[in-house]
Amino acid sequence: MDGDSVTKRASETATEKTDAFSIGGLGRLLLRSREAGIVGALLITILVLTMLDRSFLSSYNLINITLQAAVTAILAIAATFVILTAGIDLSIGSTLAVAAVSAALMITHGVPMPLAILGTLGIGVLFGLINGLIVTLSGITPFVVTLGTMSIYSGTALILSGGQTVYGIPQQFSDLLAGKIGAVPIPVIIALAVVLASTFVLRQTKLGEYCIAIGGNREVARLAGINVTAYTTAAYAIAGMLAALAGMITAARLGASDPILGKDLLLPAVAAAVMGGANLMGGEGSMIGAAVGAILISTLQAGLTFLNVQAFYQEVAVGAVIILALLFNRLQGGRS
Repeated sequence: MDGDSVTKRASETATEKTDAFSIGGLGRLLLRSREAGIVGALLITILVLTMLDRSFLSSYNLINITLQAAVTAILAIAATFVILTAGIDLSIGSTLAVAAVSAALMITHGVPMPLAILGTLGIGVLFGLINGLIVTLSGITPFVVTLGTMSIYSGTALILSGGQTVYGIPQQFSDLLAGKIGAVPIPVIIALAVVLASTFVLRQTKLGEYCIAIGGNREVARLAGINVTAYTTAAYAIAGMLAALAGMITAARLGASDPILGKDLLLPAVAAAVMGGANLMGGEGSMIGAAVGAILISTLQAGLTFLNVQAFYQEVAVGAVIILALLFNRLQGGRS
């Protein structure tokens, strides 16, 4: 296969996978089978819960659901960036914990808030770079690499905090990242901004196009002249940065930083990404779909709590719905 043929094939592959990213807005995006499926599942869930209890659809409850979904949505988008390249990052929950602890320690020790925020984001980028470089330079499966770094980062959070929850986070920090603008919680605004920015990156930049091409066929992408190492590592770095952002929001909401934060968010984040259209084999993904997946999971959890379903039954129900949604998306993908 000559160079022109390889370039043409890679271009066709990228074009096929980014057709839905052309100008057309949210309406056209929702016509795609995967996004339509997850949006439909969300609407059905809301409808069923509202039929069971009409007060479920109150404005207070809806705002609370989106607030609960904000951090999960940011982590789901982080996971989507990596999944696009046919990778996986199991360490985003541990990165969240390190970021939450680091931000709390810096602020409580007198570091100016802007520097503390930038420093925490830098830690997330660093952890993501470490993941990406190990994956690309060693050739070890991303699952194994990030399983190892998940343990390393989790231990780092415990070491930094001395195994104790860090208290004393200033109210200004909480107001900045977890306050409200009018009636809208700031975490929801931040999550929306992340969705819009990441969608722009995926649709309109070479980074998004090349991540899709790498996930579709890594060897073809390399032969087409794409720097596979650089762009794959960049995807992991972005995931680390977003996990750090989610960590700061979590710390601001709680007013404290627990070194075991994030452990229960990994599965919902990855599930939301896949439910929203991300293909674990790489090359496909939707940032809006990932965010809707996070809202679906939060809606189900809130609905079961609203109906006074005990916590251990909630876990069974949420797990079952995740599996059914993934099977539905799998069948849709097979038909398309």
